[in-house]
Amino acid sequence: MKKLLVGSAALALLAAASAPGQAAVIDWTLEGVTFDDGGTASGTFSTDSSTGSLVSYDITTTAGSVLAGMTYDASTVVSVAYGYYGPNSFLLFTLGGPYGSEYITLEFRNPLTSGGVDPIVAGYDPISNTGSYECYNCAPFRLVTAGEATSAVPEPATWAMMFVGFAGLGYAGYRARKVTAAVA
Repeated sequence: MKKLLVGSAALALLAAASAPGQAAVIDWTLEGVTFDDGGTASGTFSTDSSTGSLVSYDITTTAGSVLAGMTYDASTVVSVAYGYYGPNSFLLFTLGGPYGSEYITLEFRNPLTSGGVDPIVAGYDPISNTGSYECYNCAPFRLVTAGEATSAVPEPATWAMMFVGFAGLGYAGYRARKVTAAVA
């Protein structure tokens, strides 16, 4: 009876964690992002696990030989576009910076709908209009040469599977203790 109860509870938790419409927020951290002018980008952003669209962002770039640094956050960004310049990409657009309008476009190899490590698409392809770059009024312009986004927080379904695994280990330990007590 206890086995049935534990199994039912675990399945209910797993179903609730992966039910449609139960999108989770995935927190990402930029790591090793460099530009071809020697500048870097760092910071965090969050995406909706069902669509990959941005929920929040706080990204800072540093000065290089071509562009000065910029902060892209809720106080500076006036427009956000997801998937506009390529699949798995987002664009952050500001007004009134040192050179007028600033843009940063980051494109990733994989959809931003599940956690893990997601490499940035480096460079820029003018034919397909895809890639990762930063620009002020799109001249001057600098390209991302390397980097990735990582997500260290497990998704709800992962938490549910870990719970099921720990519950199984606990039940196995309970059964082993019960058998040992009956033998003694």
